[in-house]
Amino acid sequence: MNKQERISFLLDRYIHNNCTAGELDELFQLLDHHSNNDFLQRELKLLWQHTGPEQHHTNAQWEQLYNSMMHKTQRKPKVKSKWPYQKLAAAASVILLLFAGIFFYSQYQNTQHKTINKQIHAKNELLPGTNKAILTLANGTRVPLDDVLNGKVSTQAGVQLTKTASGQLIYHIQQQAATSKLSFNTIETPRGGQYQLILSDGTRVWLNANSSLKYPISFSKTERLIELKGEAYFEVTKNKNAPFKVISNNQVLEVLGTHFNINGYEDEPDIKTTLIEGSVKVSNLSNHTQALLKPGQQSSFHTNRFEISKVDTEAAIAWKNGYFTFDKTTLETIMRQVSRWYDVEVTYQNKTVKDQVFSGNVSRFENAAQVLAILELTGLVHFKVEGRRITAML
Repeated sequence: MNKQERISFLLDRYIHNNCTAGELDELFQLLDHHSNNDFLQRELKLLWQHTGPEQHHTNAQWEQLYNSMMHKTQRKPKVKSKWPYQKLAAAASVILLLFAGIFFYSQYQNTQHKTINKQIHAKNELLPGTNKAILTLANGTRVPLDDVLNGKVSTQAGVQLTKTASGQLIYHIQQQAATSKLSFNTIETPRGGQYQLILSDGTRVWLNANSSLKYPISFSKTERLIELKGEAYFEVTKNKNAPFKVISNNQVLEVLGTHFNINGYEDEPDIKTTLIEGSVKVSNLSNHTQALLKPGQQSSFHTNRFEISKVDTEAAIAWKNGYFTFDKTTLETIMRQVSRWYDVEVTYQNKTVKDQVFSGNVSRFENAAQVLAILELTGLVHFKVEGRRITAML
């Protein structure tokens, strides 16, 4: 059988409590060389669905499993190990995060299983973000959108602005403005907020937490220029006569029509642009360096030049689809996302805990305690929650 078939076989043996110590070691060795987490998640979900409730593992059993694995790695080998402790710990972290994700998903779906971990209840309930934002109109009026009733919000320069029941702003041109002077709106999401809007040219925008977008109420005929702070995903309406440009954190991106994501938070080390389809050109406003992206590529501006890499585009836009997705991601990077989405302050015991690495998927619509509990199941980190402050510890 091939590697994936062998992994499936060993996972099935483990789920049914038939896995020997040798098979468990083999499973982790295979996982250490297997990078397709999507395959692993599909297998675990399928296996979970075909086991009875009496065979599902409890939180205590996850911790016992991890501790037993760590005990195995600390035995002194008779010969020099070809598979060091760090790799086993990393493989254990991957499988435990994937198991934990399936575990919490099944508990949410199956209310007859009385599960929620006692440590989750012990932590303060920090709820996920919601659709909320403040819109600043061309005349300076600030409108809290979560307080506005669905329907017409305003009419500005011949453009009607409507709020839908799904929490979306739509700009619709009723008549061309009598003047060529552009009027601008700005939408700002707070920490713990997100919003969607459709611009006057039909372009769709998803705005992540702690972000803002400044844009014309109606675009000019030759150029569509907007300014972004933070993170947003765009599906740009094609118009070969009016390039669509996004200025973000000393970078300008230019397209005619395409789908892409920009992560330009000021507290991130680099501005990252990920292309889903179409083509884009990114330019740095300081030294005028440029780069062209193809679908599946991501640019990051680092040490005065653009670095281009192939990435998992689903992971790059996971936030838009309601997930936190981590692939060998440091805890510090993960917790920046958690901080913005749950509107919390994060501190660390030391630098070592910041550098712990995790892989897996977690719903953004769970409360923060469940996200933290899943990370804790790896045994690599523990959290203390005091009000809206989270402290990460070894």
